[in-house]
Parts: sequence; C-alpha cells; structure tokens
Amino acid sequence: MPLELREVTRRYGAQLALDRLSLRVEDGDLYGFLGHNGAGKTTAMRIVLGLVSASSGTVIVDGFDARGFPREARARLGGLIEVPGFHGHLDGRTNLTLLARVQGLDRAAARIEADRLLELVGLAKTGSKPVQAYSHGMRQRLGIAQALLGSPQYVLLDEPMNGLDPEGIAEVRELLRRAVRESGATVLFSTHQLHEVEGLCNRVGVLYRGRLVVESDTRSLFAAASGRQRIESDDPTRVAEALAARGLSTRVLGPSVEFDLGAREPAALLRELVHAGLPIRSFAPRPASLEEIYLSHTRAARESANAASNVNVAPKSNVDSAARSTSAAPPVLGAPRERRAPRRPIARVVRYELSRIFAAKSAPFLLALPAVVAALALLERRAELARAVEKVEANELFSATDVTAFEAVARALAAGLPLLALAVAGLASQSLASELARNTLRNLLIRPLTRFEVAAGKALALAVVGSLGFVVLAVASLGASALWFDFSGVTELLPNGERVPLVEARALWPELGRAFAYAFPPVLAYGALGFLAGALLRGAAGALALAFGGYVFLDLARTFARSFDFEVWLVSAYLPSPLGDTSFVQTFGDLAQGVSNASFEYAATAWTTPFVWLVAGFLAAGWRLARRQVS
Repeated sequence: MPLELREVTRRYGAQLALDRLSLRVEDGDLYGFLGHNGAGKTTAMRIVLGLVSASSGTVIVDGFDARGFPREARARLGGLIEVPGFHGHLDGRTNLTLLARVQGLDRAAARIEADRLLELVGLAKTGSKPVQAYSHGMRQRLGIAQALLGSPQYVLLDEPMNGLDPEGIAEVRELLRRAVRESGATVLFSTHQLHEVEGLCNRVGVLYRGRLVVESDTRSLFAAASGRQRIESDDPTRVAEALAARGLSTRVLGPSVEFDLGAREPAALLRELVHAGLPIRSFAPRPASLEEIYLSHTRAARESANAASNVNVAPKSNVDSAARSTSAAPPVLGAPRERRAPRRPIARVVRYELSRIFAAKSAPFLLALPAVVAALALLERRAELARAVEKVEANELFSATDVTAFEAVARALAAGLPLLALAVAGLASQSLASELARNTLRNLLIRPLTRFEVAAGKALALAVVGSLGFVVLAVASLGASALWFDFSGVTELLPNGERVPLVEARALWPELGRAFAYAFPPVLAYGALGFLAGALLRGAAGALALAFGGYVFLDLARTFARSFDFEVWLVSAYLPSPLGDTSFVQTFGDLAQGVSNASFEYAATAWTTPFVWLVAGFLAAGWRLARRQVS
C-alpha cells in the first residue's frame, strides 16, 4: 500500500505553508522530494509523522487514515527531521536502545537492533562513545539509524545529507539504497540540493511554495524533458556562427557547441553544416539535467502563480494525471489489516522517562539532598536540646521540654519537604522542556504513541520520582530521629531532674502517620506544576525558572490569601514554610512538644486541594502537549 497525502493544507497564521498538497509514494520507492528552502517539504514530513497537525486534508498510511489510527500509522513510520537530537551524555547504543524499547522491542531485542543499526550506518566502533563527542556526520548517521529502528515500512528523511562532506554524502546515498534493497523500506527524503538525488531516486516530486508542481518517475521525467543538442567540432566558433546565422541560440563550451534545435530536423541541419565545410566530429542530443528540469517546472509554476494572482485564479500544478486521479479519491478509512503498535504504551514511556532521568547524575543528588538537609536540621535540634538541658541544670531555665523522636521527625520534615518540592518541580519542568530544547522529544513522538500516552507516561514517571524522593526523606527522618532520640512520650524536664509526662507516645503514633500522609500529595502537586511549566515553555532554563518562580509566588501569596480567607485553596498551605506555617507538619510538631490545643485548620481539605492542583497541572500539561507543534 502507498503512503499518500491528499489535499493537505497547513497554515501558520496568514502564511500558507502547504496548499492542497497531494502526493503518492509507492511501496519500494526511493522518492526524492525537491524544493527550495521554505517550499514546505519539512512541514509536509512533520504532518505525516504526527509532529504537526494539518489545517485540512488527509494522510493515508498503509491504506488507512493516520489521524484515526495514529499509533498504527507511526508503527509503520520512521523519520529524521532536520537536526537529529539525542541525549548527549549517553552513548549512541544507549540512545538507540531506549528508543527501541519504546518502539516495542524487549530488552534483548532492543540491544540487538541497536547494534545492527550502528553497524549499518558505520558507527559500530563508536557506539559506546557519548553522543556529545560525535561529529556532525556521526550525528547525522545516528539520526538515520533511529529512523530505521524496528524496520519501518516508510522512512521519511529531511535533508539527510545536510552538512556532510562529499564522502559522507556518497555513504548516505549508498545507505539509502541498502535500506530499500535489503529491508524493503520505502524512503521519502527531501532536499534542495539536486545533485543529491540525480541517479538515486526512481520517483521525484517538486514542491514550489507549498504546491506540488510535478510528480513523476525519474525515467519519464527525463524522457519528457526537451534537452539541448551538442556538436563536437575542431572549430566550435565557426559552428556557433553558422548556427546563429540560422536563428538558433548557441553556447560554446570548449570544443562543444550546445544549442536548442527548435523545429528543425536534426538530419537536415547536419547535412547543411557538413555541406558548408564545417569540421564536425559528433552531433547528438544532450540529455536534460535534473537541475534544468527542476528550474523549468518551478519557473512555469512561478509564471502561473503570477498570472493567477493577476486574475485571482488558483494556479494549476503539473502533477501527472495518474497522481491527480489518485489524490481525488476518497480517503480509505477503517482499521488496519495488521496491528503493529506495541501494547502497554504508557508503561513504555514510564520506563523511558525513568531511564532518562536517572541516567543524569544530578537526579539522585537532588532526591537525596532533602534527606541530607533534614539530617542536618536534627543535628542542630540535638545541639539545641543539649544547651537547654545545661541551662536547666544551671538553674538558668525553670524547665525544658524533652525532644522526642516524634518532634525530631516533624523538624526533619519541616526542613526537607520544601526542598523536596522544589527538587521535584525542577525535575518535572525538564521532562518536556529539556527534551524539546534537545530535539529528543521529537524522537519519542514519532514512535507508536499518542500525545496523551506520552504525557501520561511522563506524568506517572514523575510521580514515581516524587514518591521515591519522599520515601528517601521519610526513611532518613525516621532513621535519624530513632538514632539520636527516642520514640517515647513527651515529658517536661524540671530542675530537680524530675520528668513530668505531657503526651503519651501511643497518642502520637497516629498523628505521625497523618503527618506523612498529608505531606505527600503537595509534593506531587508541585511536580505537576513543574510539568506544566515545561509544557508551556520550550527552553530548559526558562521552564526551570518558571517552576521555581511559581513555587515562590504560591508561598508568598499565602499571606494575601489568608486575609481573604482562601488560603485553604493554595497548595502551598499544606507544606511547611517560614512564612507562617499552616501545614499539618507544624501541627504535629506542636503536638510532639506537648501543646495540647494544637489543631490543623485545613484538615477537611488536606487531600482535596493538593489533589485538585495535581490533576489540574497534569491535565493542563497534557492538553498543551497535545496541541504543541513540534519542530
């Protein structure tokens, strides 16, 4: 089944990038998609791969509507758009393996596929080298390798030879031939360099200002082109003068004279020249070059567009009649004959995202940092207790409340939770923004996944990361508190050494559980807000600044919100803060110090408000990703 675009139009505001584009790529084609920079080639490929949505029109992949079956369409597609993006700190093999797992391969098969493609593109000896150390040509080859993952039925390559030296261009040309010959792939590649496709493609389409002006098999295209004639002579100047005298346009190129024959018969003209005594060694037609064919069609399209603009009539393209009749056919709808999209797509994105996050050395450090800060806060509290006991013994204080492990846990959480929320928000902000900046999100979106599945997988992975960070903080808080203090009841230390019981330990254990339960949802909610920041902005630094700025803003807004009685709806009200702490952690800390009348003001909304922020943040981020045009 062919790959088809039917009447596809794409507008960017007032700019018309594609104007009712229809083309057909047959199975086994090596199709050259030609056009000047800005003609719309890249836009068309992005639409096929699902990176950009069409304003109107239909894309048919393997006989079914790609909009109705996006996962099945992308299971049959592979692509490389402009500059290939990869995780620079990872090596080429790991980059390919991660994508192969998302493509649907198991761990062993993914490694085998990565090694096969590295061998195919000539990177077998550099597969373990970090991509950030790759040359431009090596990155380009790795980009072609990721486009061939899983042996897709259709491979779309946008300017695959861009920036390569002559040797690299020759290697890529041979690689494309091998892809068609050995794997049976159908290849569509775009270029504005005509020499890159001449002698390589069996079919060619020429795009001019968003319209397909010609589409034909290469042999027919050259046969239909009227080439110039060439005469080889020992005296080319005299030959040129004789031809000019007969009203023919000539050009002398060394010992050759090229000219347009016009309506003259070649045999009659040759007899005239020989009878005139001109020294002619050969007389033969010179085949038209692809450049001449391209220029003739684009020139005709330009003249047609100018004429149409004068009379306000849409210009006609020069696509052959077969392609035109095919394009006019109604879209083929319905389920594909064979299901190729892998199962559990969300789980595959979760695994990809977790691998990506923890491959960076900073992630474990950020998740461990709140626990370290919590431990330092306990050391400080222990020193405070020692000083208080000395003052009581020296009769400088009447009494001092003994520090139990319960109070220590509250102190540790108060120190570590704000930092953990910041860390989770920061990591979440990079989930989309950093991948957009590196062009790695594009590699993920062209896999057999929907935008919703990508957003859901990344959101679940971030929830796992936030949960892991919370567990580390909780274990560190409990462990350090048990090590340096006792989980005993709260007592008051008097100067005579007597201890007066204030709160029994059994009354504090349930409150300790509530402290952990109420502190967890706000951390995930801040992760959702960081995820939204990354969906709104493309730049990694900007997304990080927005996530941190949002955290600070919500904390500062508490004072204003409190005066108008809507602090209860701010997620910041449920995390410890130096700006008037209203969280349950503060309440639990008061209870652990014997404050009998301590109460949590927002107990009724302790789950509701963070949950609303959590769901709203992730849904808004998913909605933004679904509508984002990925370049």
